[in-house]
Amino acid sequence: MTDTDWIALGAIAGAVTALGTAAMAVAIIVTALYARDTLQATRDDSRARTRPVIVAELRRESLSKGTALLVLKNLGQSVAANVSVTFDPEPPKDVASLPLDNMLKWIYERYANPVTTWAPGWTASNVIRAGHDDLEAITVKVKYEGPDETKYEDSYDLHPDHVLKHTESNPSKVDNPIKLEQQKVSALQALVRTIREH
Repeated sequence: MTDTDWIALGAIAGAVTALGTAAMAVAIIVTALYARDTLQATRDDSRARTRPVIVAELRRESLSKGTALLVLKNLGQSVAANVSVTFDPEPPKDVASLPLDNMLKWIYERYANPVTTWAPGWTASNVIRAGHDDLEAITVKVKYEGPDETKYEDSYDLHPDHVLKHTESNPSKVDNPIKLEQQKVSALQALVRTIREH
């Protein structure tokens, strides 16, 4: 082989080495990007599983016919901080002037200031409708922070028909003492089920 051949072979070997080095650098960059995305997905998944989740719902009061409650609860796994609760329609400018028998007065006053810490499982409930008072649909908006200062915002459109138009069966009147005892047992079992649900 001539010197020219050796030079050509050296140039080819250098080019192959350079291409191999470039391919290795690309592979390292792709691996680093994949690792970064995987780490971020793991963080997001961990945050989603351990975050606070404040929910709002209307609930019937079990032993008081016609009474409805506004219930807020932290169903998440961690403490919610700086929980701000607002309503639509908005409360009047002078909430204190609302009559004492207006249940919204107490709800507006309760949530006038943010709740600094809301522990997991903690439930806050207020009577929003007593007896057969009118109850309009209401939207509850909740803003709060997780332990890592991630901000969350949830909105709940609550319609009273979903809880107040609930139907159930009641035992009929019975003169037979054995059947009457069976009805009492059934009523107690229904009560136990209701208590377990709450």
